[in-house]
Amino acid sequence: MVAPAGGPMTPETESLKNRSFVAMVLSAILPGLGQLYLGKFPKAIILFAIFASAIGIFYLNSLPVTGWDDLMQFKPAATDSTSTDEADGSEAQEPYSIHIWTFDDGEKLMYRPSWKLKISASVQGILCWLYAVGDGWRGRRRNRF
Repeated sequence: MVAPAGGPMTPETESLKNRSFVAMVLSAILPGLGQLYLGKFPKAIILFAIFASAIGIFYLNSLPVTGWDDLMQFKPAATDSTSTDEADGSEAQEPYSIHIWTFDDGEKLMYRPSWKLKISASVQGILCWLYAVGDGWRGRRRNRF
């Protein structure tokens, strides 16, 4: 039981406060670590997966970035810098795209980075981190999970 606001601090409430502080610091290092420390395994896995996906999306959409202007819009490359696909040889690969798969009929599945996805991944990562730190701070102070 947590002491009421302004009430006396008991060893039990002091221990809960220290435990919450440790969970907050661990969550600040990596979202999900604080929840793992508190024994909230499903929440720890979910927070880690959300944060890892944000990092992955951010990285995949950062591949052709060479300067600040590339964060705002991906510009087409010069004509001489486009590469051709070794299998076909007749079509030039679109600039700033990654060839993922070629289907039986010759159609290509391509991944093209987008600055919009990069911005949304940044927001997702920041919100996940803030939630994890706040949840770690609240920690065991609440009675319910």
